[in-house]
Amino acid sequence: MGVKLFAWLGGLALFFGIAFFIKYSFDHDLIPPKVRVAIGFVFGTGLLVAGVIVHRKKAYTVLAQTFCASGVLILYGVSFGAHALYHLFGGDPQGPLVAFALMTLITAVAFLLAVRLNALVVAVLGMLGGFITPLLLSTGQDNPLGLFSYIAMLDIGLLMVAKRKRWLFLSSMGAAGTVLMQLGWFAKFFEKGHYYEGNATLIPMGIVIFFIALFTVAAWRSREKADSDPHLLGAALALCGFGLLTAFVFLDYPDITSRTFWLYGYMFFINIAVLAVVVIAPRFNVAQIVAGLATFLHLSIWTMVVLKPEMLTGALVVYLVFGILHAAFPIVWQRLRTDKLTAPSAFSPWFPPLIIVMILLPVLTLNDVSFIIWPAILLADLCVIVVAFFSGVLLPVIAALVLTLVVVSAWLLNVPPQITALPSFLFLLGGFAAVFAVAGCWLAKRYPRVLRRDGVKPDANDQIAAMLPVLSAALPFLLLIMVTLRLPVLDPSPVFGLGLLLVLLLLGLAKIIRIPALVLASLGCMSALEAAWHGERFDAEHPWTPLCWYAGVHLLFTAYPFVFRNTFRQNVLPWAASAISGIGHFVLIYLAVKASFHGMAGSMGLLPAVFVLPGIASVLGVLRLVKPEGDVRNAQLAWFGGVSLLFITLIFPIQFDRQWLTISWAMEGAALIWLFRRVPHRGLIGTGLVLLTLAFARLALNPAVFSYYPRGTTAILNWHLYTYGIAAFSMALAARWLPAKYERLKQINVRAVLFAFGGTLLFLLLNIEIADYFTELGARFTTISFGGTNLARDATYSMAWGLFALALLIIGFILNNKGTRYAGIGLLAVTLLKLFVHDLASLDNIYRIGALMVVAVIALLASFLYQRFFDKTNIPPKP
Repeated sequence: MGVKLFAWLGGLALFFGIAFFIKYSFDHDLIPPKVRVAIGFVFGTGLLVAGVIVHRKKAYTVLAQTFCASGVLILYGVSFGAHALYHLFGGDPQGPLVAFALMTLITAVAFLLAVRLNALVVAVLGMLGGFITPLLLSTGQDNPLGLFSYIAMLDIGLLMVAKRKRWLFLSSMGAAGTVLMQLGWFAKFFEKGHYYEGNATLIPMGIVIFFIALFTVAAWRSREKADSDPHLLGAALALCGFGLLTAFVFLDYPDITSRTFWLYGYMFFINIAVLAVVVIAPRFNVAQIVAGLATFLHLSIWTMVVLKPEMLTGALVVYLVFGILHAAFPIVWQRLRTDKLTAPSAFSPWFPPLIIVMILLPVLTLNDVSFIIWPAILLADLCVIVVAFFSGVLLPVIAALVLTLVVVSAWLLNVPPQITALPSFLFLLGGFAAVFAVAGCWLAKRYPRVLRRDGVKPDANDQIAAMLPVLSAALPFLLLIMVTLRLPVLDPSPVFGLGLLLVLLLLGLAKIIRIPALVLASLGCMSALEAAWHGERFDAEHPWTPLCWYAGVHLLFTAYPFVFRNTFRQNVLPWAASAISGIGHFVLIYLAVKASFHGMAGSMGLLPAVFVLPGIASVLGVLRLVKPEGDVRNAQLAWFGGVSLLFITLIFPIQFDRQWLTISWAMEGAALIWLFRRVPHRGLIGTGLVLLTLAFARLALNPAVFSYYPRGTTAILNWHLYTYGIAAFSMALAARWLPAKYERLKQINVRAVLFAFGGTLLFLLLNIEIADYFTELGARFTTISFGGTNLARDATYSMAWGLFALALLIIGFILNNKGTRYAGIGLLAVTLLKLFVHDLASLDNIYRIGALMVVAVIALLASFLYQRFFDKTNIPPKP
């Protein structure tokens, strides 16, 4: 406090005193201008000389530094005043040059003394005085060239001293002073001087760019030590931040925003400066992300507020330039210095998808969108793919695919619903689909394979890689479906033609790159497209074109795995797709024929019979052409055999109706379990059990079965008899054919369940036939009921239940099956309960006696059977 602080405060006070005295003399015209300037130069120079002399005596170092600092402040103020106020250095162009040279000299002397005397205070006070001088001696006139030339010389001096003496915080202070001076000038003179109009806009842009370049170059020249001190880099980034701030301010001025390349050329330079800072010090890599996001935020605002159709081309160029810049820079720099840059590489793949987001905005906001957006989107997609290739980050590829399709969808929704828009749309969609399909398969094969070879455990990126081909195949078809819903596509050939080309592309990629899932994905996509068109646009008067397409696509998928059987002999999916193709296309062809050819209504069962032929031919083809491959071969045979059996069983429900669907399910389920004994593929058992369960539920739990048909004139011999009988027989056969190895599913005895299903259906059939026999004449439907005045019916129920229970007991003893015996015992118990609780109270004498006698005999027979075949109490134990 006693030495340094007081000296510094005294020097500063001396400066202010002299400055205010000069200002007072100016205001009252006490001293002529030339005399004022001369006195100032003499006094300031005298202080510098005094400081140098005093410095020779080491005991007065602080005082010497104070003299020098004050002299520098005075000389700055006098020089600027002589030029700006009195024009003593001559008129234009002589005056600015002389003033510029003089201030350059003073700056050089000040910082030379600071270095010579090792006087940090001289540098600091000289800097502060240099920035304060224009404020103290301001005339209120706009002179950006003179002002910022002066600030530039001051900054250059500061940077030179900071680098020489390693007083690097001076660069931060210089940047702060420069930003404050720019803010002051912008606030006071930007609108007043009409710098937002015409070529005058170059002045504020040039000022900002110059100082960014100045501090960035200084940081570059000091790059060897940049990582150890953040001041130079922070100063450059602060000026870049101010430049971005001014860019957002420029959005309020239409004359600036209308000149796209001026505005974004200015922002491009700022982004380049930020990237240069990252190159100097990679630990500042987050600055690149911030600058990139700020730029795209600026672009989004500009697009939403300013963009007009005639400006679209320039906007697309700007989107691409900034997206490619920020996507490519981290990858290139990471390859040069892999140990320095990591974080930007993780984010850089997301900048190309931002390009597509930017392109989406004009599509949503402009009424007339030029065709030029499509090459721009294609370039953005290619950029995404290239970046994914080098970075290994694949999720942005999916994002880009989705965004591209969103853009195409938005464009399609803005297109008037007329057929003239279809060719261009299909051309675009086909191109994009091809790009993403090839790229998706290529990336999917590249990265997981590399990871597996390196022994690295597969991660989320591997899962994304596996999804890429399927998504690349599926999403373009969604847009084709939108076309069928949006445009009046009465002739499906253009849409189906593009779909077929995409299918051929995917099938080719599946063969070349060996991704079998693409076969199944392409089938699902093409089938969805066909179904969408059929449901929305099918014309029963013109069925032949779609029928030819359905049949042709089906034959393509049927033949595909056989043509490339050597490639796919160890894969299941292509063969599964070949088999499943028949199911989907059969539905479409069935609907088309049923709607268009009414004369075939009585012979529709021929259609599934025709579809049996490709299935059987495929089974024979697998047996003869495909080399045995164990479980894979079994799966191939299982798919074709199962689908063939499906079509065989469909003949009945299609040729007839209603209950025949249930019969077909039961027969198909039993047939699949039979097929499993020849082709041991577990999927056959699972599918067969599901079908059998559905058939049982439909007959046992569906009250609608009683209203399928009116009651016939002949009792017992009705449709219930063959429906329940065939279903129960199918269940019994399935249980019989089920291999012992698959008899249990966890804790469930599957064979017992199937027998129980069959027995339950027979028991239901028994009750239905009794009800049918006793239903009153003239009744429309068969009705099951108990009680009332029909005593014979109730007695018949009791006797029939008892006989059924006895039959279960006998079967249980013959087969030595505990479950069947338990079922018989349970049913007999229910029968006895009905007999004593219900029948004795409601039946008349003759029916009561008959029921009692029959049920009693049955109970006695059951007792005898148990004693005869199952009682082991009298058997002596083994020794």
